[in-house]
Amino acid sequence: MAKLLFQRVADEARPPAILGRPGCGPPDYFTEVLLDDLVKSGAWLDLELKRPFLALWVNDEDFDFPDWNDPLIAIDQANVRKFAAMDPVVDLESLRGMRVYHDEPYFR
Repeated sequence: MAKLLFQRVADEARPPAILGRPGCGPPDYFTEVLLDDLVKSGAWLDLELKRPFLALWVNDEDFDFPDWNDPLIAIDQANVRKFAAMDPVVDLESLRGMRVYHDEPYFR
């Protein structure tokens, strides 16, 4: 069975990340925790995975008009930009309209 996008990102990042790290907020925030871990560790991720992973944020309806008063959203916004700027660099604007298949059965 093929691994889902989020699990592949966690497994193939260098250094690898832990998807759904225990004690890190509600399960609904596993993608945000994963992104934060990738940024904090300075992880390298192949463009094949990095582009669709970042496209999920860029194409979210709230990306362009975030609620800056919510500290979690502010952290996510900063992390998306930091991760995109890390090697290999990804132009976030190039991801606009990119369709990404993903599922989140990890916590369902």
